[in-house]
Amino acid sequence: MKVSDYIIEFLLEKGVTGMFGYPGGVICHVMDSVTKYGGKITAHTLYHEQSCAFAACAYAQATHNLGVAFATSGPGATNLVTGIAGAFYDSIPVLFLTGNVDTYGVKGDRPIRQRGFQETDFVSIVQSITKYSVFVTSPDDIVYCLEKAYFLAMQGRPGPVVLDLPADIQRAEVDVAAARHFKAEYDNPLPAHALQTLINDLRTAKRPCILAGGGVKQSGNAPRLKQLLEKLGIPLVTSLPAVDLLPSNHKLSGGFIGTNGHRYGNFILSKADLVLTLGTRLDLKQVGNKRDNFAPNAKLYRVDIDSGELSYPVRSNEVPLLMDISDFLKHFETYIGDTRLDTDAWIDLCAKLKEKLKTIDFCTYHHLINKLSGALPQNINITVDTGQSSVWAPQSFEFKDNQHFFVSAGLGSMGYSLPAAIGAYYANKLPVVCFAGDAGIQMNIQELQYIDKEHLPIAVVILNNNSMGMIRQFQEKNFNKNYYLTTADAGYASPDFEKIAGAYNFRYKKITSPNDTVEALFPLTSPLLIDVQFETETYLLPNFNAGKPLDDMDPPLERGLYKELADL
Repeated sequence: MKVSDYIIEFLLEKGVTGMFGYPGGVICHVMDSVTKYGGKITAHTLYHEQSCAFAACAYAQATHNLGVAFATSGPGATNLVTGIAGAFYDSIPVLFLTGNVDTYGVKGDRPIRQRGFQETDFVSIVQSITKYSVFVTSPDDIVYCLEKAYFLAMQGRPGPVVLDLPADIQRAEVDVAAARHFKAEYDNPLPAHALQTLINDLRTAKRPCILAGGGVKQSGNAPRLKQLLEKLGIPLVTSLPAVDLLPSNHKLSGGFIGTNGHRYGNFILSKADLVLTLGTRLDLKQVGNKRDNFAPNAKLYRVDIDSGELSYPVRSNEVPLLMDISDFLKHFETYIGDTRLDTDAWIDLCAKLKEKLKTIDFCTYHHLINKLSGALPQNINITVDTGQSSVWAPQSFEFKDNQHFFVSAGLGSMGYSLPAAIGAYYANKLPVVCFAGDAGIQMNIQELQYIDKEHLPIAVVILNNNSMGMIRQFQEKNFNKNYYLTTADAGYASPDFEKIAGAYNFRYKKITSPNDTVEALFPLTSPLLIDVQFETETYLLPNFNAGKPLDDMDPPLERGLYKELADL
């Protein structure tokens, strides 16, 4: 069997039906092999390799399966690097297939920079941001390398893998039956005595809380967690990537926490007497710069598959459980049995905090997004870019059942949301609302062409303050309002998005006020560009106040109200 044919058959066997890539001379054999399988798998050709990587990430997150991106050698491969890094930091299982020059054209140990045209030692470039990366030098190795890549991408803490494929290896023949195979070794840590201790502590806790992160979503355990929360009566707060785990109006939904999170979520954490974290690494964005300020009144249990994350404790007396989320939930359900916790008073208190603080920081842009979210149906995807849009949207969005949220969390890549919208759509065929700033949308604006070409039901919502808003805010505070390169009169410019919409055959709607009607724009059946315009002086609020507890955010609450809530 031809090596490139085997790769496609392997992907089909694993349930992959879509891959994302850009054509090139030394990846043509993989491209050609896609056409041999009767449409069972489709290669979606976006207009930049970085976009292909982002799309594959969102596809993997939405399917809870392997994402796949491909590119040619040299610049094609190096354009994938940002997406590979994003997959690594956000624990997303993506297989990156890169072409390279024929094995006889490789420079090898010669003291030269390059021998073949577009030859690049791509494996060396990505070793620090992949779980596995290999330059395949023999067709007889492809079975082993592909099986190992898949296993490592999916098992333990997921992440990206790279197979760098010389053109002569792609076109070579392989005897699959006689080839060397990878022997998988599973490491599923059994629950320690700490699991029983957790159950005992939960039964006596008055204000327990669960903090869930992206690991819960990526493992496909969101429905299972929701069922468990409702059975026990435990409020949930989340990290930013997991803000959609519960509908916003659910009585147990405590919002997302951290330095730009919901005030009420941070208050809930500050009042909890037991906090159980699931699949979230408690980074600086969540705990602030003084880790001992995090959930100061709570006993802390942390469940994580990555021993490295658990080796960086928030406090010395926390209880780590090195476990896969699925295994933990299975054992936890067995241990907890039919227990129902006495948390009614605690749930009522959380609801009171939510009612008092939910909209206290809302500005024009929050009201605009909130109204837009009210017009959206269930069963959609929401992608956000990096910048102010990545926070405004989850701060003010009213999530409904089966609305799925995607963000470049760890790397924070501008230009992510538009190609991620394409990947998410092909994962579940649900319409997508893509939020981006007027700067971020320009990073991969060429993908509007793909959306037009395929007539996808994607609404691109541009939060347009005609500036690089997050950096402008930082310059205002730290550089005496020297807005160099970030505002329209200091080196930054954005286009006329109505003309952009016309060029790409998108419907266009300009919004300048929360009173503007948006209901008629939905349901979403065709490409739509919504240009939400507001003043340049916009802000991420509330914001972390360095050195203070997470519940005491900027701008400070009126001291009487803060004391009232703190004393509840």
